Amino acid sequence: MNTNSNSYVMAFTIGLCVTVSSVLAVLATELKETQLAAAEFDRQKNVMMAAGLIERGDLRPRSELEALYEKRVKPIIVDTRDGSVAEGNSKEQVAALNDKAAEADPKDANAFRMIETGLTEDGKLDAIILPVSGKGLWSTLYGYLALDADKNHVKGIQFYKHGETPGLGGEVENPKWTSMWKGKEILNDKGELVSITVKKGKISASESDKRHAVDGLAGATITSKGVGKFVLRDLRAFGTYLQKK
Repeated sequence: MNTNSNSYVMAFTIGLCVTVSSVLAVLATELKETQLAAAEFDRQKNVMMAAGLIERGDLRPRSELEALYEKRVKPIIVDTRDGSVAEGNSKEQVAALNDKAAEADPKDANAFRMIETGLTEDGKLDAIILPVSGKGLWSTLYGYLALDADKNHVKGIQFYKHGETPGLGGEVENPKWTSMWKGKEILNDKGELVSITVKKGKISASESDKRHAVDGLAGATITSKGVGKFVLRDLRAFGTYLQKK
């Protein structure tokens, strides 16, 4: 065989490309599964941090934290039209319920949404964990806002995915800032939903509505406004459930 011939070189090149492509395809598939699992674990940790089940930087083994999530966090499906809790606890069941609702009325295509609840050691309701997301300055932010069982006081907030500027809008992850949310109230004295306002600058000591507000992020006015805006929007989306006793 003439290894210097054009046909040999071409055949060898094609064979090498096919082999490398196959190996890369297998690795990409395996890595994707690993990456998805890691992303889900990170999401679970943020849910538990928002609910006060763990602190940031918890050093327990992954298996122990996953077991804690399995035991103390329960997903539920909410019908946002009337605030009732539907049967099921999976994304597939949410999709099926929305498909059925859309058949009856197209505007109800997203009527059913999944939230998560935090439980005490003996299985009693301790926290309601709502997904929140929306635009900041450079990116869409994704996080969780947890409320106490009274559906009014904030238990915690965490953001697990965003592309905001480190040191500015990226401070949404800073524990010093997220801790300001704890104990704030989303309802006014009349029981009306008012959410939490993210102020421009700091809250003054004499401010009358400070129980419904937190300091803004320094140097990140647009991100601060964005967070306040989408938290209000997402709380309103679950308004029927939150105001149902």
